[in-house]
Amino acid sequence: MQAIITLTIALLSNAAAAAQSTPEILKMYEHFTLSSAAAGKCYKPTEQELALFLANYELVTRMSSQYIKNKKPSLTDKQASQILLDAGKRATDMVYREIEEASCTSPKIQDLIKRFKVQSAWKPGKQPSGK
Repeated sequence: MQAIITLTIALLSNAAAAAQSTPEILKMYEHFTLSSAAAGKCYKPTEQELALFLANYELVTRMSSQYIKNKKPSLTDKQASQILLDAGKRATDMVYREIEEASCTSPKIQDLIKRFKVQSAWKPGKQPSGK
C-alpha cells in the first residue's frame, strides 16, 4: 500500500529518492485513506467518532495537498487535489479488494479498523500511533 503514495511522490520528484523517503504527511494521508475505506465497509463508528475522524482526515488531506503544491508550485490547487484523489481511489480499491477476498474479519482489515479508532482520537499536534 505504501507504493501508492510513493508513486505520487515519484510524479513530483526523483523516483529513487521518493521510494526511500515518503514524507510523513503523505504517509498519514495514505493511512487515513486506507482506514477510512475499511471502516466504511466494516465498522459502524459513533457519530462523535466519525466526526472526529473526518475532521482529522480533512486536516491531513489539506496538509498533503499543500505539500504537493509546495513540491511542484506549477500545479494548481485542483491539480494537487486530483493527485491525492487519484492515489486515494487506488488505495480504497485495494482495501475493497481485500474485503471481497478475505472479508471484514481479515487481519489486515481489522488492523485498519483499529487505526481508524486511533485516528479518530488523535489530537492534531500529536503523532497518531497504532499501526
